[in-house]
Amino acid sequence: MKINLAQIGCVAGDAAGNASKIIASARQAKASSLVIFPELTVSGPEPYAFLKDEGFIAQCEQALDRIAHECETIPVLVGCPVRNTTGQGKPLFNAAVYMFQGQRFVFKKKQLSAAEAEFFEPSDQDTVLQVGCHKYAVTIGDDLTNTSQDEFLLSNRVDELMPLAPDVILNISAEKCGLRSSARRRNDMRMNVLKCERPLVFVNAVADKKEATYDGGSMIFGYESYVVASAPFFEESVLDVNLECLISMRHVDEQEDYTL
Repeated sequence: MKINLAQIGCVAGDAAGNASKIIASARQAKASSLVIFPELTVSGPEPYAFLKDEGFIAQCEQALDRIAHECETIPVLVGCPVRNTTGQGKPLFNAAVYMFQGQRFVFKKKQLSAAEAEFFEPSDQDTVLQVGCHKYAVTIGDDLTNTSQDEFLLSNRVDELMPLAPDVILNISAEKCGLRSSARRRNDMRMNVLKCERPLVFVNAVADKKEATYDGGSMIFGYESYVVASAPFFEESVLDVNLECLISMRHVDEQEDYTL
């Protein structure tokens, strides 16, 4: 069973252009059981200037429909703002949308930053993504952040999903460079793996190093909490990963920290 980590850079406000890039990247994946894209890929990261525009939200919906149609036989998970149809709270969710052969499932971010909370409602449901024989706990961005007041007690969104017995933790993100060193990021991810005793898949947004924004560095941790596959920093990449590597004792902690 193979998955693909699609570490790509997208432009805030360009839903149509981002959809074209998503489709092209998904088509690079051959016989993949899941192609995973970063947080808010469709809208572009930090799309706050556009989120009050109904026309832009409609463009995001049209982009999702186009991706679903043109990638009908390719299972994709893409980050996108989606409407909150409950009639309560903020008008949108920051979501990860799974699409394959007419199916569509939405997974929502729970842990929101102050900027996000102005536009997005936190997740109102606990559910996992079933793909083949694997169940994924889908988390977004800061959902993996420690919310405990005790720095030695790791508590976050994953705790709420563990009763659903996921096989793998999945996190799509748009984490900027400089928020955490790459070494600290790996350690924080590893702590989640050790706590939950589950592999972890991290897919991050990326931009050119000159922009000093999103640094990529997507990676997968196996059961032994080792990095078993990783993508480069500041480069777009569609990384093929055979899930058999999750049980491997081999590790490839080869990511070196960078300077801007």
